[in-house]
Amino acid sequence: MKRSGYKSVFHIYFICFILLIGMLVAGIGMVLFTITIQKPDGQAGLSNWPIYFTEDFSAHIVFSDHTPQIKQSGLKQLQENNLWIQIVDTNGNEVRHYNKPQEIPLHYSPSELLFLYQNGTTDYTIFLGSIRHNGLEWTYIIGFPVQISKITMYFNENRFTSGKPILRGMIAVMFLFIIALGLFYSFWLTKQMTRITKVIEEVAQRTYTPVTNNGVFHDVYDGLNALSAEIRSSDEMRARNEKLREEWIANITHDLKTPLSPIRGYAELLSDPDYVIEPDEIRKYGDTILKNTAYAEKLIDDMKLTYQLQNEMLPLHKNNQNMVRFVKELVIGFLNNPEYESRNITFYSTDEDIQLLFDPVLLKRALNNLLANALIHNSKETEVAVSVKAEKNVQICIQDNGKGIAKEALSNLFTRYYQGTNTEAKPEGTGLGLAIAKQIIEMHGGSIFVESHVGIGTRFIVEFPAS
Repeated sequence: MKRSGYKSVFHIYFICFILLIGMLVAGIGMVLFTITIQKPDGQAGLSNWPIYFTEDFSAHIVFSDHTPQIKQSGLKQLQENNLWIQIVDTNGNEVRHYNKPQEIPLHYSPSELLFLYQNGTTDYTIFLGSIRHNGLEWTYIIGFPVQISKITMYFNENRFTSGKPILRGMIAVMFLFIIALGLFYSFWLTKQMTRITKVIEEVAQRTYTPVTNNGVFHDVYDGLNALSAEIRSSDEMRARNEKLREEWIANITHDLKTPLSPIRGYAELLSDPDYVIEPDEIRKYGDTILKNTAYAEKLIDDMKLTYQLQNEMLPLHKNNQNMVRFVKELVIGFLNNPEYESRNITFYSTDEDIQLLFDPVLLKRALNNLLANALIHNSKETEVAVSVKAEKNVQICIQDNGKGIAKEALSNLFTRYYQGTNTEAKPEGTGLGLAIAKQIIEMHGGSIFVESHVGIGTRFIVEFPAS
């Protein structure tokens, strides 16, 4: 996932996180608001404080002559919290009290006691406790001057009732906030998606202007910028290749006509019954026809080979061979050719055996093209040096001190349809030799470089990863 994807996820997560935190805070606040009470001493406490106080108060009741008495510590707590207490026997009759209001009765039936516990009085919430002595059970009643709704959590009744509208309001506000935030985010996201869609259309129409955007979709725009640049570069390359292809087709057409013209001319002479031809002339005409036929075949062979290489239709038949011996034999083959036997070609290698895995037929074609290029396009006095060495990689160097290659031609040297020579002067040139060489070398996992200076010479460097 790219950075823009992480930013989008973080953006949405952050919004959801804020909403969740807001709802949690509001919920916790509402719960705390409803379950807290203000104790008689002015301090805040949970609304379950009265029931724990009542349960623990049994420790402050003792018996004297079988009559319950309230310890001094208990009276102090009742006084500090402004509470009152009433102790009744098993028959519901009062036997002891402290700070009891006047309206509190002296006797209770079981139903009256239950009613008092459930409903309390106008000013007090009632909690009951019990204590046993000599097999008898005594009930004590404690009145708390706070209104508490007796549910499981012991919500503060006044606050719970008054808090309902607040809770509803908070929920409504939160709901509206979520809707508003969702609408805002939807509009914002739609705007961004519309912009991206428009940009994609501009890229397709080649009218896109690169933009710099540091927002959530920064990587998307970077990708579109790169895509637009790649498409523009591809369009320029296609246009350049199309132009070169048209020029190449024109040159090939011309080059095919060049050998066909003498072939046809001499064929017409040989077939003319009225034309007397001497034996020497027949041999001369035959040599010319064979030479031009060979050139036409080479043109067709080059076109077929470059098509096969371009479409990866040519399998490699590799075997392990001595590269030093292989290149040396290639140089010897050129020197044994009557056309190049007088040329100055030297071979040098620091090693006698450099083993490499390669297809000898195809690699011979590639290196032949490079060496022929150095010989064909330079004068007979040009020195050509071929060397093989092995360091980190296996390197083959073909260097000459000829006329060199112009800078503008150097950039197109390996272009498939580029032809930088005059085919009339050099009928061997097809504009495919160097492109074929480059494709074959790269098929072997190698690379080719060229260095050239006008008037100084040219050097081709071929490198293969060592086996």
